[in-house]
Amino acid sequence: MMEQAITKDSQDVDLADASDHSASTIADADRKDERDVIAQQEGRFVFVFRALVVTVLVLSAIAVCLGVYFYATGNEKSAFETKFDSDATKILETIGTSFEQTLGSTDAFITQLVAYARYSNSSWPYVTMPAFAIHATKLLKLSKAFYFTVFPFVEPWQYDEWIAYSNKTNGWIYESLDIQAHDKSWWGPKQTSFTPVHEIFADHGRPKDKPYDYMNNFLPSWQVHPMVPNRESGHPYNYDIWDVQAMARGILYADMHKRVVVTPQVNAIYDSTSEQSIAAAESNNRFASNYIRPGLDPSEPFSVIIFPIYDSLETVSLDLTKNHTFVGISTFCISWREHIQNILPEGSDGAIVVFEDQCGPAFTYRLDGPKATFLGTGDLHDPAYDAMKYSAQLPDMANVHGETDGSYSTYTGLPLAEDFCPRTISVYASSDMEDVHKTADPLLFTIAAACIFLFTSILFMVYDFWVNRRQRIVMQRALASGAIVSSLFPENVRQQLYKEEEQKKESEKAVKDFLLSSNSINKGDDSPLEGNGSLNSRPIADYFENTTILFGDLVGFTNWSASRQPVEVFELLESIYGQFDKIARRRKVFKVETIGDCYVAVTGVPNPQKHHSSIMAKFASECMMELQQVTHNLADKLGEETLKLSMRVGLHSGPVTAGVLRGEKGRFQLFGGTVNAAARMEQNGSPGKIHGSQEYADALRTDGKGHWLVPRDDKIVAKGLGELDTFWVVMINGADTMSHATGMTHTNSMSSDGPAIAVPRHSIEETNDETSSNLEKHAEDSVDV
Repeated sequence: MMEQAITKDSQDVDLADASDHSASTIADADRKDERDVIAQQEGRFVFVFRALVVTVLVLSAIAVCLGVYFYATGNEKSAFETKFDSDATKILETIGTSFEQTLGSTDAFITQLVAYARYSNSSWPYVTMPAFAIHATKLLKLSKAFYFTVFPFVEPWQYDEWIAYSNKTNGWIYESLDIQAHDKSWWGPKQTSFTPVHEIFADHGRPKDKPYDYMNNFLPSWQVHPMVPNRESGHPYNYDIWDVQAMARGILYADMHKRVVVTPQVNAIYDSTSEQSIAAAESNNRFASNYIRPGLDPSEPFSVIIFPIYDSLETVSLDLTKNHTFVGISTFCISWREHIQNILPEGSDGAIVVFEDQCGPAFTYRLDGPKATFLGTGDLHDPAYDAMKYSAQLPDMANVHGETDGSYSTYTGLPLAEDFCPRTISVYASSDMEDVHKTADPLLFTIAAACIFLFTSILFMVYDFWVNRRQRIVMQRALASGAIVSSLFPENVRQQLYKEEEQKKESEKAVKDFLLSSNSINKGDDSPLEGNGSLNSRPIADYFENTTILFGDLVGFTNWSASRQPVEVFELLESIYGQFDKIARRRKVFKVETIGDCYVAVTGVPNPQKHHSSIMAKFASECMMELQQVTHNLADKLGEETLKLSMRVGLHSGPVTAGVLRGEKGRFQLFGGTVNAAARMEQNGSPGKIHGSQEYADALRTDGKGHWLVPRDDKIVAKGLGELDTFWVVMINGADTMSHATGMTHTNSMSSDGPAIAVPRHSIEETNDETSSNLEKHAEDSVDV
């Protein structure tokens, strides 16, 4: 019995051990399966993440390539649109300015004619201006016209007396013919004789002494220039202009509305099926061929400007509300080519200019730089560029400088008619203009971006391969280590080992964090920032290679301020400098400071600017105009002497050293010979002018603005710099025309090496024209030796 019991106990023990081993084996298998599942999950996660990264790279590559392509093409399109905007604006504004000059010169001539009649006690129509050919020649040059005529009104009862007068006083014709015969610039026929005209004649066989019904009077041509004395091409005198119906309509409108009238195209074929219309156009072409310059096509469009003559000398500007004696008209013929050529510079090609009016056919020109080419009758622009259009009506364009109280700022005569065959001038872009801005850059940039992404993707795949390989090795070793640990230790021991390892890492991290924080605290005890740390740190300074410096001095300020209260002095300076500061912010010009009544500014500092010279020229020009406006606004409050203030500006380009000079009152300063040279340019300048050095002129030419430069006639002697060639900066920019001047560009060099000049903060210095030596003293006192 006892042996059976022992045997049974042994079997129970064996079964228990077997059960424990089986449980352990099952647990190990479960853990292995769990590790395999985790490994598979991690593998799937890495695969998905890898696929996601590749997808993002591909999509990013496509997006970036498309972005680069459209950005590059957008920049080209933007450059094209900007260029067209600039050219179109310049074309319209120049045409307007040209017409304003045409009207102004004609108004001055007519004023002279009326004044001669008034002060020579001559009564209309019996007025013959002496030296007419000389005056008319100058007028034609100023007005860009090719034919000028004066038509006095002759009443029916004056007919016989006028015929006698015109044949008695036609000696002016011999004078004109003699002047033309000796004028080397006259390209037309040179005649020395003519046949007197003993009647007021017309082309349509109107009975003698019978006026037209328009005003029941005659309008015979009298003094004309150039003089081509034959009926076929140009009547010497006594041709009744009422015979031309288009002119008659314009004259009646001019009288009724007191306006200058521009007729439709005179030599247009208004009806291609009408022999009369074709013959009239050919006749007008023959007429024009006697007067236009050689090489020009007489069939190109020309119009006639009708300018009323009123016997009035009461005011500078004619009062349109009053009745004035209408004594005649003057007409001059203009070729539209003359008003649109020589506007754009070389390289600005492809602008299309379309002229339209409600009374005649449209016609089209193309501008290629300064050259104008007649394309033909009709609106011939490319419809694809309808959206790129600038247009304006001629009366508005001829008033580009603005209108105040109904009077023109630079032209004081009769205004242009607004609603008599209103003419619209439109400027369009063309495919040739756009092609100039199209390059292969967008495609090249796109290919470059694609190559960069391809190279990046290859690097990523190579990197991913080695990381994946390393990860597999680490995983295999981790699984092997886990298997070894699992085979050596029970589950509870393994868990404890893992837990201790994690605690150890956390403890080491805590110690490192503590040591790092303690180290930083200890470093803080000896920090160089303690005490006067600013002197131990690196100075804030830099060298700027390409800059332009402006010195602007108020001329007349010393005498003006001598009789003013301090509050008035500062009110003036704050008003002026406040406006200058606004312009500086808008133009991205850096204001250094003011030295009394001298304004100092710089471009190219603290951020480099590619067009620093042209930016400063525009800034100086706007400041001068703003000074006039401010003094005008303050004249009533501060006295009329305020209007006499002007500004003298000096510009110089070159390198400077700029930085913050630290101390109790640290501030930004400039050092170098460039500052000295700019101050010398201002000292040797003239009131109301912008004076630039040779270095500044070279920089402006680099910016493509060499046409703003007018060489100074005389050399200057600048202290410390010697004898120099300098320039006046004359901006001709659309409506902001300061003055017109031309000249050849001088080349000279002026070294910018020299003693360094600091620009300190002073109290108000007297640096105006009367006491410019103070500014010179300021520059000398600031030399850093």
